[in-house]
Parts: sequence; structure tokens; C-alpha cells
Amino acid sequence: MRQVIFSLAAVAAATMAVCASAAPVDFTGYLRTGAGSSSQNGKEVCFRMPGSIVWFRLGNECDTYAALSFGATLGQVDGTTFKTKFTTAYGTQQMANWEQTTPAFREAYVEAVDIGASTGWSALKGATLWAGKRFYKNPDIHMLDYTYWEPAAAPGFGIDGVKTPFGKFAYAYLRAGDFAGYGIDKTNTAYNPQLIDGGSRTATSHDLRLEDIETNPGGKVTLGANIIINGNRGGSSTYYEDSWQTININGVPTTVLVREQKTSSNKGKDGFGFTVTHRQTDFLGLGGFHDLGFQYAKNAAALKGFGIAALPVERDEWLLFNHWVIEPKNLPYTATVTAGYRHLDQAGSPAQKDFWLGARPAYHINNVWSLVSEVGYQQVNVAGEDARKLAKVTLGTQFSMGRSVWARPSIRFYATYAKWNDAAAAAGSVACTGRDCNTPVDAFSDKRHGVGYGVQVETWF
Repeated sequence: MRQVIFSLAAVAAATMAVCASAAPVDFTGYLRTGAGSSSQNGKEVCFRMPGSIVWFRLGNECDTYAALSFGATLGQVDGTTFKTKFTTAYGTQQMANWEQTTPAFREAYVEAVDIGASTGWSALKGATLWAGKRFYKNPDIHMLDYTYWEPAAAPGFGIDGVKTPFGKFAYAYLRAGDFAGYGIDKTNTAYNPQLIDGGSRTATSHDLRLEDIETNPGGKVTLGANIIINGNRGGSSTYYEDSWQTININGVPTTVLVREQKTSSNKGKDGFGFTVTHRQTDFLGLGGFHDLGFQYAKNAAALKGFGIAALPVERDEWLLFNHWVIEPKNLPYTATVTAGYRHLDQAGSPAQKDFWLGARPAYHINNVWSLVSEVGYQQVNVAGEDARKLAKVTLGTQFSMGRSVWARPSIRFYATYAKWNDAAAAAGSVACTGRDCNTPVDAFSDKRHGVGYGVQVETWF
């Protein structure tokens, strides 16, 4: 009995010691969710252009998505601070109170901040060494929910914040594997990536950046390159092609996403890409900032900077875009504006051009209540086909915690009207719903316009 008491006391003491030395945890997160319907009744509907890489997101998101992040400062040794972070995320179809989902482990990494302090290397003063799986910088056009430079589609390591005479240098090594994609396996909440052949097909992205290059008062340039190396174990590669096809189900024409598995004797292309962006703060004296960017990607390099594993064909892609955030001082107006043009040439496929133009202005009645709208136009031109066209207008009101474009939480009541042409409808389902809008809404298949309405909440902390 005495031995048991001593053992329990030892366990309790050890537990208290661990708890006393445990690092405090920082908890952050993001979520969006909502409810609504459409002019065809049923669940809320979103309108998106088949073949485009972007969509205008106000009143045009039909899912529940949340990400929960936990981080901690673990301690400091000789001036170098060690930190860790992990992020889990989930998304549902937004249909019921109880919706099971398979969480995604989106981040899990450790970083050592200011490795120059402990190593004595002055060149690394203030630099950060990291390893694991993480969101890597990820600049975006927020009103499109488009992260235009997102190479961290895989785990890796890197060094960030190395000071140079021109700016700060960063390098990251990121290896992505080939998998069957998302939304195909319906047996596990329809969001389960399938690893192919034990990870035998991969693509490594060497991401190099020179950031914060001062060019003019209030203006900075970022230069970057992504070098892609395909590293397949075998001399052949398996890849997948997706296409929207119409099939008859009980005599009813139904549009479905068909995934075909193909094999090539080509083990996969290498590739490279580069990005240049310029950010001007307080552009034209209207507060906020203005981003102008150009990207080019060759063969296995994607515009976002990650590698396309086992890519068997040659491809060239480029993108020119702008992103303007307007927040004038002492005025009740804010807005975001964006435009972009993308061109893709891929062997064996017709050339494609993708154009968009849109704005999201808001009038702030007070520090909480505002009127908000969004106007967007998209056009996709595929060689040999008629131009696909989609226009969208959203009107609404929102209650937010402040007057800024970035004020969150925000509770929005909205109505969206969208209009598209025959070419857009022929390319796939314009109306969609569910997680990442992967579920076509056939009630709009014979329509060329539609209305969606509802309420949505978005927040981050």
C-alpha cells in the first residue's frame, strides 16, 4: 500500500512539473458558414465559371469551412527561439446539424527564430529555420479566395528572412506527391486524397524569393522562382484527367465529373516558374494597398509554385493580375478591385484564355452596419469554342466589427444574380453547391440566369 501511495505521489509530482513547464498555447482560427436558397428552391447555390481558376466569393460560397490552429513558444536558447504550430481543418456540405467530416492536417511544423544569435553567423541574424508542413507565405486576392503563390502543397523545410543588401532572401524545399484528387472517393465524406502507388511519383519545388526590395516611396518588389524536379521511382507515370460529361440516368441527362486514369511512358517533366509582384501602400492616397503581379510557369511548374507530379506533356502558362484594397481615411467608403488575365498552352489540349474583372464596394453607415455589393465578370476562351461568359452581381448588408475591408466577424445578408451564356453551360455545371462547389445543381442546367440568397458569417481570430 505504501509503495502504491509513493508511486501515485511520484506520478502527481511529475504531472505538476510538466504542467508547470508547459508552454502557453496560442489558439487561432477561421470559419465561414451560412444558409440560404435559390430561385429554384433547395439548398443555397453558387455560380462559378467552368474552366476558370477564380470565382467572386461574396454570396457565392456554399459550404462550411473551419480551420483551428494551435501554436506555442517552446523556449529560447542562446537567443534562438523555438516555436511550433499545427492546424486542422474541416469542410462540410452545410446541410444539417450533425455532419461528420475527416479533418485535414494542414500544418504541423517547428521553427527556430533568429538562428544567427546561437550560431554566431551574422548573415543569419534574425533569420528563421523551419521544417514540417505549413502554409508558406500564401499571398492572396481575398475577394476571389485565390492564393496566387501557394507552393506549400506538401511538407518541406526552409530558411526565411536572410538579410541581403537588396532585401530579404528565403528558400524552401517542398515535395508534393501524385494523388487521385479531392471529391472522388464518396466513402469517406467525399474529401479524401488517394495516394498513388506508395508515393512513387513526386515533384519537388525549390522555392526561392527575394522580398521587400524597396523601389520607390511606399513601394516594394518581390522576386521569386520555383524550380521543379520530378522524382519518380519508375520509368512510367500514372496521371488523371477530369472532364464534365453528360450521361443518362433513368432517361434523365445528368452532368457528372468523370476521372480517367492514364499511363504514360514519360516519367514526368521537370519545370520552372517565376513571379514578380509590386506592392504600393496608400495607392493614390486612398489608403490600403495596390498589388500588381506577373507569373510564368513552364511544364511541371504550376502558377502557384508547386510541382505537378508525373506531368507527361509540355505546357506554358502565365498570369497578369492586380489587386487593389481601398480604405480612405475619414470616409465611409471601402472597396476591393481586381482584374486578371491568364493564358494556358498545353500539348494535346486547346489553348485557353481566362479573364476576370470585378469590384466589391461598401458603404459604412456606422462602425458596425454597412451596405456591401460585388460585381464580377468572367470570360474563358478555349480555342475552337465559343467564348464562355459569366456575370454576377451581389447586393447585401453586413454587420461587422469595424469599418475595415478586413473587419471580422461579419454577418452578411445577401442576394446574388448571375447570368451566363450557352457556351458556359455547355462546358459544365455553372450552378453548384456543397463542399468546394463540387456538386452540380441540375435544376439550372436549362437556365441561363439564376438567383441565390441567404446569410453567411465569416470570421478569423
